[in-house]
Amino acid sequence: MKHHESSNAVFRLAMAAFAILLGGCASTSLTSSWVSPDYRGGPLKKIAILVMAKDETIRRFAEDQMVQKMPAGTTATPGYVLFDKAEADKEKVRATLVKAGYDGVLVSRLVAIDKSETYVPPQTNFVPMRPLGGISPYYGNFGGYYGYGYTMMQTTPGYTVENTTIVVETILYKLPDDTPLWTGTTQTLDPRSRPEMVQAIAQLVEEELHKKGFIGGGTR
Repeated sequence: MKHHESSNAVFRLAMAAFAILLGGCASTSLTSSWVSPDYRGGPLKKIAILVMAKDETIRRFAEDQMVQKMPAGTTATPGYVLFDKAEADKEKVRATLVKAGYDGVLVSRLVAIDKSETYVPPQTNFVPMRPLGGISPYYGNFGGYYGYGYTMMQTTPGYTVENTTIVVETILYKLPDDTPLWTGTTQTLDPRSRPEMVQAIAQLVEEELHKKGFIGGGTR
């Protein structure tokens, strides 16, 4: 009987850990990207980072994260340093950046927040039975075998999982001619927090831009 109770406890603990793992998972990936086929220049030297977000705290945090990820060879400035508040006048923004000597601008914006539900049907799981051996096997009589086998079969009820997908678009423009050099779309599934999501996006964007030779000391 103690063996049965121990096996059941292990099963419940394993299922609980699995549920926690699923509930805490979050992933950010680059789902699409485009690179200008005509650009023949080297890495940009001075770029401005503009995050189009209504939440000023998130805007500043996201711009700072992008700046911190920039490699040596490219100087980046967060937009909030250049503009006290989000500036809607695009010509004013462009003129300010060109006058200050920026040869590029990286712009990010939220594209969509998609919510969906996934139904997970009931599942029956079996706890492995202990190996044969010892003085007598566990199936020494009908009652022992039937009781042991039945308790090793566990069924979890069906449940619904709510999913949230955040889609963000980022574009790198060459100044002063406003030519798009690279664009990428990231998708984050069930973000645990906005700061964590922003950090993941900044890392992905920096890696792509560096790999393509648009920032840092590399060449395309």
